[in-house]
Amino acid sequence: MTRYEGLLIKAEKEGVEVLEIDLGTNKKCGKCINNIIIINKNLSNKEKHELLAEELGHYYKTFGDITDQSKIENRKEELKARRKGRKLILEPLDLVYAFRCGCNNIYEMADFFEITEKELNEIVKDFRKQYGLGKKFDKYFITFEPNLGFCKIF
Repeated sequence: MTRYEGLLIKAEKEGVEVLEIDLGTNKKCGKCINNIIIINKNLSNKEKHELLAEELGHYYKTFGDITDQSKIENRKEELKARRKGRKLILEPLDLVYAFRCGCNNIYEMADFFEITEKELNEIVKDFRKQYGLGKKFDKYFITFEPNLGFCKIF
């Protein structure tokens, strides 16, 4: 089972109906309306995985219409929803797990989590905003700046 399929099952268990519809474009787009999530059918499974996670983040965190991103409160709600969605893909300690499973670069890690390299870079960038240059998680110190790195703490 792919991670996207796992997320589809999670959505179904939460009472969310996910519809894959041909939106007439290859752009990464979707929409969450109450308990229905619409995903662009013309995307790769990696992109669908990323998009479903983000839209589930909106399902959990967003109330009302936040499409007008010129309003600061809407941008804040968008950030909360994206962070919630990204947590469905991975948490910082999951990066250590991927490294311990043999992933030695961003491309292998993206493949491990079944997301695009662009999305993984965005997630790491967001971790940097949340945690700074680095942070201790369990028995590991993860650096986010200047490069992603791991140190085991004995």
